[in-house]
Amino acid sequence: MKKSSSAAYFYLSLFVALLMSALLMTCGGGGGGTSGVVPPTTASVTTTISDQPTCLVPNGPFQNVWVTVTRVRAHTSSTAGPNDSGWVDLVNLQTNPMQIDLLGLPSPTCLLTQLGSASGIAPGQYAQIRLYLLSNTPGPGEAFPTPNNCDGTGFNCVITASGAIQTILISGEAQTGIQIPSGQIAGSSFTLTAGQGINLNIDFDACSSIIQQGNGQLSLKPVLHAGVISLNNNFISGTVVNNVTKGSIPNATVFVEQADPNNLNIDRIIVQTTTGAVGDFIICPLPSGSYDVVVATTDSRTNTTYNATVTLRVPLGTTMGQIPMVPQTGVVPGTISGQVNTVNPVGLPTSVNLSLSALQQAGSLLVTIPPLPTSTPTNLPSENGIANYTLLLPAGNPLVGTFSASPPTFYTPSVPVPGIYFVNAQAFTPMSSNLNPGSPDCNPSSLPVSFNGTTQLTLVPAGTVTQNFPFTGCQ
Repeated sequence: MKKSSSAAYFYLSLFVALLMSALLMTCGGGGGGTSGVVPPTTASVTTTISDQPTCLVPNGPFQNVWVTVTRVRAHTSSTAGPNDSGWVDLVNLQTNPMQIDLLGLPSPTCLLTQLGSASGIAPGQYAQIRLYLLSNTPGPGEAFPTPNNCDGTGFNCVITASGAIQTILISGEAQTGIQIPSGQIAGSSFTLTAGQGINLNIDFDACSSIIQQGNGQLSLKPVLHAGVISLNNNFISGTVVNNVTKGSIPNATVFVEQADPNNLNIDRIIVQTTTGAVGDFIICPLPSGSYDVVVATTDSRTNTTYNATVTLRVPLGTTMGQIPMVPQTGVVPGTISGQVNTVNPVGLPTSVNLSLSALQQAGSLLVTIPPLPTSTPTNLPSENGIANYTLLLPAGNPLVGTFSASPPTFYTPSVPVPGIYFVNAQAFTPMSSNLNPGSPDCNPSSLPVSFNGTTQLTLVPAGTVTQNFPFTGCQ
């Protein structure tokens, strides 16, 4: 009997020891196990949209720009086609499309319109984004927004200053999405880490994206940028003043720029705005990084044209203080005008979309200078192979400084006259085309090929300079 009791005690002790060992392993005991919490394997994204309404009345021709968003997708490959595998949904609104007034987004106060949030997304480095719009003529079974602010003319439209509703013609966006390539994503990509979430903002520059055709119709050549943002310190602000009187300058055009990923010597516009009644501006939200801020304007109150002011390497979260503007020598600005001709590989006229930039030297960079009021749009079509343009510009050279918080930024005195410019024309496949609409077109797709003494233009007050651009090999 005693032997039987001892055996029972032995087996019971062994069972308890094994049980405790199993519990310790499960709970992370034994000095080297896991915590027992399964580590996260996916990430989450909150996607927002913003715009700076530079073409909002009374400064521009539109009261509203309505677009209807159905989806936002991302891919880890910068070269993936729209129908390739590997795309992930950041936002899926196909059953409940969101109609957004791009000129009504409250971005001046850094408040955002949220498109949606998604979780369960695979970690990785994402190098391409596509934003999808609802077709103006949806197919059977496709959902559409109610109410429709385009009032039956489609689902993407503008409301002009007079209150008229005009449809924005779109083509492949409904099927293939508007591509935001790596060159238009801050840092060329965004990274998702397991267990973490990010805020991804898409800036839709509506005012630069709408192109008026010769027949009066409006088409879309979307200008978008994207990047991961912080909900704090995501702005750049300042006040534009006359360098002599220190008086504020309202309605000045402010460009926030970064280097073109395809040509690091040229600054391209990331986002733009205009100053308020007391010369103040705030641009937000902006992805992390530093930016170059370019201002140019004509003050209609005093009939004064100012040369551009360029502030280089402005960090995010900066209140720049006063940005000085030097009055141009001579009241009347200068004019650069010309004609753009576009022909296909056999020499026949063909239509393309064009983007024009007036460039001036700022240190080692060529920065984009804001054209003055009454200039033709810098985004325009060459219908039947011809486009005419006129850019009114300050006839002096820019005031240039590298940002410094303390002491204040020092600006190198500019050469008053003449103004030295380069005009750069870029060609893109029209959005009405099925050949990768919006991608670079013609051969070469950017003119002039080089920026040097043979292609520079000299501009004096009230002077006029002509430069034509012959594009060949266009699709």
